[in-house]
Amino acid sequence: MRPLLHCAFCIIWLNVALAKTTVIDDGGTLPYNASLALRWQQPSPRSPDANRMVGTLTLRVRLNVSPWLRRSGRIYLALPAQQPGTLSARWSTQGRLLAGQVSAGGRALVYAGPLTTPFIEDTVQLTLDVDGRRMQQAYQVNFRFEMDEE
Repeated sequence: MRPLLHCAFCIIWLNVALAKTTVIDDGGTLPYNASLALRWQQPSPRSPDANRMVGTLTLRVRLNVSPWLRRSGRIYLALPAQQPGTLSARWSTQGRLLAGQVSAGGRALVYAGPLTTPFIEDTVQLTLDVDGRRMQQAYQVNFRFEMDEE
């Protein structure tokens, strides 16, 4: 029985190891507002441990998935580690993509299944959360969409 389990583990690991991750062209993604204004999560007066700032932005997401047309894949929103540090994002959608959340340095699944059209489009309400003690200046927030081919 033990060699059988070992073989099953090897097959599962092999499938995961063969998955190819590619950055998706999201050049058609546009914000409805050009900048994101952050506000303190807890209004004044704040307690000494209330350091979170939040801001919301509406995006029209347009992902060019034509290279994977008529195949299946898994699409992730990746939020690389970046300044100002302890950054996290959560979002809601209008249904084509999955809602979710991610912290800097991670990624979250936003779509899984067959790709039947050359573009995936959705409106995303993106909320960023950051440690306000680190906000010394304006920062550009970078995120990307990645495809894991199945």
